[in-house]
Amino acid sequence: MPGNRGFWKVFVGLAVGGIMLVVLVIAFRPVARTGAVAYAQSNLRKVAAAVERVQAEGGTLGDATRQRLGLDAELDDLLLIDPDQSSNDSEVVSVLASDGSWTGSARADTGECFWIRLEGAGGSAATVLGTGTECSAEEASVSDAGGWPEP
Repeated sequence: MPGNRGFWKVFVGLAVGGIMLVVLVIAFRPVARTGAVAYAQSNLRKVAAAVERVQAEGGTLGDATRQRLGLDAELDDLLLIDPDQSSNDSEVVSVLASDGSWTGSARADTGECFWIRLEGAGGSAATVLGTGTECSAEEASVSDAGGWPEP
């Protein structure tokens, strides 16, 4: 039956290819997670750096909210949302600012929420990092610091 030989050649080739694909997906899954987490953290650091520049020019961390349009123009690839709204994406940052502190939170594509808080006035803000389940700046502003886990 010469017709069967062609079937088995195709079937075995597809089976081997499928097994290799599954192995590659499993092997590179941690790399994808690391990239998603690093992207969210990078975006938060980018916004925090812009806020520190606003503080240096305006005198308080609260000015970063009052000058929100200036931040939006500088961070055109990110969307800054109100503190009571929860971030659902790495490029959407929930922000809360007062004269003494500024908080931003963003959700990575993995579903994890990361936040960054700047505390202090007069150009010497301390940076506090943390994670949480709720991804709004209001929640992050009262959360305990735990740092960011290694991606």
